[in-house]
Amino acid sequence: MSVLDFKEIPEAHVPNGLQDSFEFFARECLKFIGYRIITDPDRGADGGVDLVVEERRTGIGGETIIRWLVSCKHKASSGKSVSAVDDANIRDRVEANDCNGFIGFYSTIASAGLAGVLGGLKGKIESQIYDREKIEGALLHSARGLEIAERFFPNSLAEWKAESPKPAKIFAGVPTLQCKVCRKELLEQDDNGIVSMWQKMGAYKVGGKKHFEFIFWTCRGRCDRILQQSIRERDKTLIDGWSDVSDALMPTFFIKWVMSVMNELHSGDTYSEEAFDQIKEFLLQIFPYVSRHLTEKENGRVKELIQIPAFLGGLGYDA
Repeated sequence: MSVLDFKEIPEAHVPNGLQDSFEFFARECLKFIGYRIITDPDRGADGGVDLVVEERRTGIGGETIIRWLVSCKHKASSGKSVSAVDDANIRDRVEANDCNGFIGFYSTIASAGLAGVLGGLKGKIESQIYDREKIEGALLHSARGLEIAERFFPNSLAEWKAESPKPAKIFAGVPTLQCKVCRKELLEQDDNGIVSMWQKMGAYKVGGKKHFEFIFWTCRGRCDRILQQSIRERDKTLIDGWSDVSDALMPTFFIKWVMSVMNELHSGDTYSEEAFDQIKEFLLQIFPYVSRHLTEKENGRVKELIQIPAFLGGLGYDA
């Protein structure tokens, strides 16, 4: 699904002072990709050229400079493809402007007819198309590209950032949560695995208090089973409860967990030295992923979780 809504850029045929926005966007985007801008956008008769850019290619035989004629077509509002009629006489325009190649910079896509015309020009002039998907792909994979996208697509980027949260830069190091069995980085997986808390089975301390011996995080399935077998062979009095790491990454669930630990300590529950170090490590490593807004998917998950009495109690609500 596309992230950038090109309708955010004002239409070129509406004379409201912003009709040059798409050409300005093309200039910034091509400069970011690595082209040198030779002529900037301007108003009036353009001779079929919106921009001229240069590309330097370095090879065994030395350096070659390719001069590109850029044609900008902004048809996002209609959603129509750019036809051979919309971009006609391409070879004549390229040669008349002393260029070597043609770049179509489009907010939609090239039609099959236009693609056929460009195919027929192979061997005569070079050509390439930057359509909406190629443009989006170029911008969304670097900090500088995101700056350009945010300038021209503020609403799209705001929504994308909310639904694609990245860890906040809070600590000097990169957050890490490696599976205790296979050492895979759980925070980089689609399935973030599970976190299990191991406590004494039925042998609570005086006063009915709980004692946590270990806290581990693993991949779901095989790694979890290997860990369970290892711990039960070591101590048959331990039982485990578990949660999805992805749930713990949600701000609402995270604060519920922190409050639960505080309430347990206040009520007299205890942690071994190892378990206490492990819960601190877990909460510290996931916090950069928590310091953000909830996504829409997570809002739905929270609505499911608050139906569980234990969850409500942990947040201070009456069940």
